[in-house]
Amino acid sequence: MQLTQKSYTDDDFADVDLSGQSIDGVSFVECDFADASLVDVRTRGVTFERCSFVGTELYGSSHQGTSFLSCTFERAAWHGASLAGCRLIGTTFTDCRLLPLTIRDCDLTLVSLAGAKLPGVDLSGLRMREANLVGANLRGSNLRGADLTGARTERLDLTDADLRGARLDAAAWVGARLSGAVVDVEQAVLFAAAHGLVLVAHEEATR
Repeated sequence: MQLTQKSYTDDDFADVDLSGQSIDGVSFVECDFADASLVDVRTRGVTFERCSFVGTELYGSSHQGTSFLSCTFERAAWHGASLAGCRLIGTTFTDCRLLPLTIRDCDLTLVSLAGAKLPGVDLSGLRMREANLVGANLRGSNLRGADLTGARTERLDLTDADLRGARLDAAAWVGARLSGAVVDVEQAVLFAAAHGLVLVAHEEATR
């Protein structure tokens, strides 16, 4: 199928084959991509708003400056995909295959990755404010400089993750699994405070 319009609203793309296509500047609003093939698709400046991707194949796809706003991905295949400068605000991922994944300079505010498996992924510098990360597996991931302010982090696995410079609320220091995680001095202080520890200066401690 070839796309001939610049805007689609409430269109049905279920089972459609768009694999290998380059899509620039197109807007999709409340469209259904169930079981569609977007394998090796290249998008630039595309907007998907409130679209549904159930069983959709997006592996090998690349996205530059594309927005996925309040979209739903369920059992979608994202492995081998890359996203750069994209917005995924309010988007939900459920039972998706995400590895390997390359993601740079993206806004994941309010995204839901509950239970997602992303061990070892480079998530450095990402905006993940108020994201749902409950039960997600980010073991060994690089989260340097990421903003997780307000994120839900119960049972979040950050074992061996690099958290230096990341912004996390007190709840994350208590509710997440942090064994072996690499932190900076300021974060170590926040961790101690979140666990009720009292820090004193060395001079005071030796009196």
